[in-house]
Amino acid sequence: MTERIRIRSRRREGGVDVMVLMLHPMESGLRTDADGRRIPAHYITDATVTVNEQTVLEAQLGIAVARDPLLQFRLEAAPAGAQVHVRWRDNRGERQMATATLA
Repeated sequence: MTERIRIRSRRREGGVDVMVLMLHPMESGLRTDADGRRIPAHYITDATVTVNEQTVLEAQLGIAVARDPLLQFRLEAAPAGAQVHVRWRDNRGERQMATATLA
């Protein structure tokens, strides 16, 4: 299966910058295809980020979010080597999870 969540981190003065790219079509259900048929809705509804099992970010997404959402945030008190876990769920019940080690 293709990796659908990409996590990058960079330690900078005062903390760690984290970027999470979630590969997803994020279809609103309002667009139509070339034949005029409506493209079914398919979008991420919620995402959670934990660091060493502590929740650091919870997001509710919807149809107004662009394709392949990118979450970017800063962690001020994250030790090097900490485990970051990202999980998302979409309106069709699909779920994805990824884990990375912080810089």
